[in-house]
Amino acid sequence: MQKRILYSSILILLTSFITFLICFKTMRSSVVYVNNKKIFTEFNMTKELKTAGEKQLEFKNSQLDTIQFLLKNAPDEATNSLLMQRFIDKKHEVEEFQNNFTQSNSEKIWGRISTYAKDFAELNGYELIIDSDGKKTVLYGEKGKDVTLPLLNYINKKYEGFQ
Repeated sequence: MQKRILYSSILILLTSFITFLICFKTMRSSVVYVNNKKIFTEFNMTKELKTAGEKQLEFKNSQLDTIQFLLKNAPDEATNSLLMQRFIDKKHEVEEFQNNFTQSNSEKIWGRISTYAKDFAELNGYELIIDSDGKKTVLYGEKGKDVTLPLLNYINKKYEGFQ
């Protein structure tokens, strides 16, 4: 009788332990990582804003080229001085445009990515999504914990209005 109780107890403990291991293995991790650089550069919003900025910059540079052409063909010193001042002003305007465009759009893009990443995390039961780009914020990450591509697909679909 005691042997039977002992065997039953061992069997119950062994079954409980195996069940625990199976459950532990199949549970999804609540901590995952992404490559922020890839998320940022391959986000459709980033690509769209970059294209728009390049068109604006191209237009501004063509204006600079026109002023530079006029400078080379200036009929007199007074016109040359006037054109030189316009060239310098336009050059500063182009530099300011580049700096402001990059900064303001980066903030907009990261704001949108953060909003979408929060939705993605809630949808998938993640408590934490950490960065793993080249800055070594994550020294090691198991391949199965990398959700860069699923997050990228999610935010692009969300941005395009499909999610």
